[in-house]
Amino acid sequence: MATLPPRSGAFSEGYNFAYAWDKKVPLTGQQNAAISALSHTLADRPFPAHLQDADNDSAFEEAGAVDAALVNTHQFYKWFVQLESAMKSEIDEKYRLYESTLQEHVNTCDGILRQVDDTLNLFEQVQSLHSRAAIRIQTLHDACDQLVCPLYSFYSCLI
Repeated sequence: MATLPPRSGAFSEGYNFAYAWDKKVPLTGQQNAAISALSHTLADRPFPAHLQDADNDSAFEEAGAVDAALVNTHQFYKWFVQLESAMKSEIDEKYRLYESTLQEHVNTCDGILRQVDDTLNLFEQVQSLHSRAAIRIQTLHDACDQLVCPLYSFYSCLI
């Protein structure tokens, strides 16, 4: 069961100690079977709910993570193309959403500009009506003055 440790210096003394211990006191077949059964049981045990990262699981599923092993380069390239297209469509969806939001803002601004133009047209109409009314009032005042002048002269003669 015990294998030789790698000869690189990357492993700590703890690993070397465990290796030496395994060499001195080998496990029996029953102990190896118990360890194997424990490892299989623990491998099937669910991850604690408070430690699960559901976002990462769903992200892997959405990204097209596959449980099956890729056997050849053709399968890898096919999987990679699918992954790239999924990522591209996700990015495109973000841009489409951004574009639609901007289009809504443009439409809102166009509506405001139409209201401003309509208000300016109404204001110009009011100014035109006001100037016509002012001209008519001035004409009426002048006509009244022309009518009143002879009356004043007539009354002044009487007095």
